[in-house]
Amino acid sequence: MAHLSLVKTLSRIKEEQGYTEEVLLESAGLAITRGTLTEISGGSGKTSLSISLLSKLTRDGEICAVVDSANSFDPCSAAVGGVELENLLWVKCGGDIEHAFMAADYLVQAKGFGAVWLNLNGIPKHQLKFVPRTFWYRYRNRIKQTPTLLLITAAEPVSGSASQDAFVSSRERSVWSGVGKFKLLREFHLSLHSRKKFYGKPLFVKTERVYAEI
Repeated sequence: MAHLSLVKTLSRIKEEQGYTEEVLLESAGLAITRGTLTEISGGSGKTSLSISLLSKLTRDGEICAVVDSANSFDPCSAAVGGVELENLLWVKCGGDIEHAFMAADYLVQAKGFGAVWLNLNGIPKHQLKFVPRTFWYRYRNRIKQTPTLLLITAAEPVSGSASQDAFVSSRERSVWSGVGKFKLLREFHLSLHSRKKFYGKPLFVKTERVYAEI
């Protein structure tokens, strides 16, 4: 992965990029506001949404960061999903949740990233329950008046009332083709529900060349 350039100041980003206040993810019908904390929990779909967000921002030239708490992030899959790895900072924490939160805190204070994804996928639930609520409010307060989107993903909701937007994703159905022992996964459908406001459009994800043994 190429070396990142120096993080730019907020005024410089505003001047050069003229960024919009909201980032639209067309596939899910979501508009995520900059300078806010957004959480996506559930068993399926949260990683795909996160990759979509990173893809959109990095292709526009913005620098983004992934705080990979349990080393579950796959840069090859991210590249296939359209993420420009040259514009991505990957912080591997090896399962150390304290290091993950410390890294996220530093990145949020930098104020020049398009998005900071705190990826808590793979962290045991009992560890997440001991995270003080003050951590989430600290992130919320520090990210205000910045161009950064702070995205949290976990198996269960963790940020409580500190997040401005919170979504729960779940798999509805899968579509397979072929016969015999091996089949081709053509499509899988996910539903996305907001815990704070209603989004009526379901999330639809289509995949190709993905095989699974039945």
